[in-house]
Amino acid sequence: MGEVSGYLANQLGFSETGRYVLDNLIKPRISKIGICINDPFEECGKEIDFKHLGALELHEAVRKYWADFSDKVNPINDSLMEKSDCMLAVLDGGHALDDGVSGEIGYYAGIKRGPIFALRSDFRCGENIAVTINPQILGYIKKSKGTLVDGPGALEGWFTTIQNWYDSLKNTIP
Repeated sequence: MGEVSGYLANQLGFSETGRYVLDNLIKPRISKIGICINDPFEECGKEIDFKHLGALELHEAVRKYWADFSDKVNPINDSLMEKSDCMLAVLDGGHALDDGVSGEIGYYAGIKRGPIFALRSDFRCGENIAVTINPQILGYIKKSKGTLVDGPGALEGWFTTIQNWYDSLKNTIP
């Protein structure tokens, strides 16, 4: 079987705690399954030079630095998604989903690359009592032939779902 890659859509990389969870739980478990992770925080992080940013004194120079960085995010992330065989989406962190992750799910569903495996272990409800996430986002996940894993035991269930999908590829990828 050839290399299988997955785009890791999440909001966890914006905090030290979230980064720890990514680097010490999520990424090792996904890698152990056999999926090569396309991490947008790693790739976009290559474009940030905090030493240079810290040396900027004028507000306008700092704003321009971030504006220039922000212009690079979309092409980097799109490129990673376009070469990924699946999307691994973490949807925790609040009753509403992260807007960046929601946009990535919509884009990935639109380019029809592969299934979206979404994790929602956050116990707060979505916009109504029947769903834990926005119905439009849920529709994209289902349309991709992926699945939303939520409720009690969601984290382990998500890893199992990804493992089962990966195992099913063994006879289909040369």
